[in-house]
Amino acid sequence: MAAPEDGTAGGGAPEGGASESGTADAEKPSWYLTSLLVAIVCAVLRFGGVWSWWAILWAPLLLFTVALGVHDWRLMARHRPRLGAYEWFVLVTAHLGVAVAGARIVTG
Repeated sequence: MAAPEDGTAGGGAPEGGASESGTADAEKPSWYLTSLLVAIVCAVLRFGGVWSWWAILWAPLLLFTVALGVHDWRLMARHRPRLGAYEWFVLVTAHLGVAVAGARIVTG
């Protein structure tokens, strides 16, 4: 009886299940980092000049943000996670932020 309590016998299945759920959680898209980067890009574009030396900062950030967004969309298409209301809000906000940043760059 002591073996099941300390996890030595029959503990392999739950540990395997826990590690599988850990990898599944790691593969779910997270729009929080993308949203944070969009906010940083928009702040730099708002308070700095578009075509000044600030381009050294916002251009790589915007490219990385778009690449991260594409990666998150690929994960979303592959795993089809169910997003809550807050995740949808972050998703929409991130995309609107990229659109605003693009419009700000074009209108210069």
